[in-house]
Amino acid sequence: MKLITKVMLLIVILMTPVIALYALSQRVGTGIVEQQITIANQNRLAIFMHQIEGTLHQASQYSNLISQDPDFSALAGNLIPTDGYEYAMLLDDLQNKLELFSTSSTWMNRINLYFPSSGHAISSYSLLPYDEPYLRENASNEWRFRTILVNGLEKQAFTRFFIEPASAAGDIRNASIVVEVDLMADNIVSLLDSFKTKGNNDPFLYGGRGEVLANTSADMDLIGRLIETGAVADDELKEGYRVVTVEGERYLVYALFSEELPWSLVDYAPLEDILAPVTYSRNLFYVTAALLLLMGVGAAYLIYSQVQVPIRLLGEGAERLERGELSTRIRNVKHGDFTRLFGQFNRMAARMQHLIEKVFREELRAKEAVMKQLQSQINPHFLYNSLAFIVSMAQLRRTEPVISMAYSLADYYRYTTRNEKLDATVREEIAFVSNYVEIMDMQLQKITYRCDVPETLAGLHVPRLLFQPIVENSILHGLEPKEGPGTIRISGRIEEGFVVFAVEDDGVGMSDDALQRLNDSLAASEETGDIRGLRNVHQRIAHRFGAEAGLTLARSETGGIRATLRWPDASEYTSE
Repeated sequence: MKLITKVMLLIVILMTPVIALYALSQRVGTGIVEQQITIANQNRLAIFMHQIEGTLHQASQYSNLISQDPDFSALAGNLIPTDGYEYAMLLDDLQNKLELFSTSSTWMNRINLYFPSSGHAISSYSLLPYDEPYLRENASNEWRFRTILVNGLEKQAFTRFFIEPASAAGDIRNASIVVEVDLMADNIVSLLDSFKTKGNNDPFLYGGRGEVLANTSADMDLIGRLIETGAVADDELKEGYRVVTVEGERYLVYALFSEELPWSLVDYAPLEDILAPVTYSRNLFYVTAALLLLMGVGAAYLIYSQVQVPIRLLGEGAERLERGELSTRIRNVKHGDFTRLFGQFNRMAARMQHLIEKVFREELRAKEAVMKQLQSQINPHFLYNSLAFIVSMAQLRRTEPVISMAYSLADYYRYTTRNEKLDATVREEIAFVSNYVEIMDMQLQKITYRCDVPETLAGLHVPRLLFQPIVENSILHGLEPKEGPGTIRISGRIEEGFVVFAVEDDGVGMSDDALQRLNDSLAASEETGDIRGLRNVHQRIAHRFGAEAGLTLARSETGGIRATLRWPDASEYTSE
């Protein structure tokens, strides 16, 4: 795994529990905030509803006081003064009392009294005619929201009738007094306005069937959509709270139901506004976490670009050097603290390249010198014998052998002295051996030469003077001591991935012990015995083709010696 991946994984591992714990605490905190806000709003609603119901209860008490007042009881008992002046004064006193009752409470704007037994009616506002059909149609012992006329103006009010005695509710004519109390809706609206100024809510009263009494700045369209969603349906949310969504925005809706009115006091507020501090804190944390994550990514990138990339460049450079690409250099060296290290690496690579090339050149020179030295170690007695042959033939005045020997000897030394090329093809080497055997046969007059090398091996490149020393050894130590003619045969083949050449004679041969000592001398690290020519051949092919290559000697089936040259087959040796 790369360093940058490890750093990023570490950042994720470190940030994940922090974000998870914060999300959990945020959820718990949001729940607690919602719960506390809900409790606070429900308490406010309860206080507000308590004020409304207190006023309603106070209206009930006032109706009892009015029913028990002597003056009102006299009028209810049809004890009306006969004197017109006294009657007028009584009505005036009763109206003043009603005004006192109506003004003793902030909401009790109008009180109407009806006396069925006498057919009279009194109002705290103005003269009121007795209207029995009106009482029969509207008299109810429950609070009702309706529109009334006050001084010729239509106003909305909550109205309730108190009938004395209560048993007369079935027939209004049996009642002694009927008290009509009107609580003007304007007062409730003012109270809703006051309630709204204490928070960011929007309270309203909902009586079902589309009856809404809202504050003066209420958003009636939104209230209508809330009612349409069923958040304040007639039979669903009478008390408690719920979260509803209107046009993609969530609202927290509270309700408190009054059995006495009976209406629900409803309050709502955008949930985002309620949770604004929590949301701000959450967003601030996420922004901070994102910044920390970006800073972590930036730090990881800096580590990657300033540490991992230079290390990777160094590693790649070292791998190329290991593969033998000595010209390897790190080009991009502007990496801060690694600049000096890159410079040292480049200088080291340059020095290594110089040293290796120097050693390689020295090794080539050494190899070339060894090859030339090995070639120069070819036994010079061959030249002496050839010259002696020419002298003998000249003394005998035999010119033809002299000329033939001179030409052959010239070709022979022209080939051996070409040191500009250390390699030759098998074909060239075979031709050179044929020339050598011809020279030796001129001297010995008993050598037969055969060559069985396939054309596929004739193009192989081999070290120069590879076969001649072996053939020379066969003639000098095998055929020359032998009485009668002798044969030398050169053959070649590919065998189990190796190139194999054999030089075989039918000479006098040697014992098994002598063969073993000769093979041991060829494999020895130091030169032993008088086998310089064969040892040179063995060293040269081992030097050229590797440790698996070499020269071995064995007894031939014809009674002489079989010299075998062997090295690994490779395409690089087969191109002519």
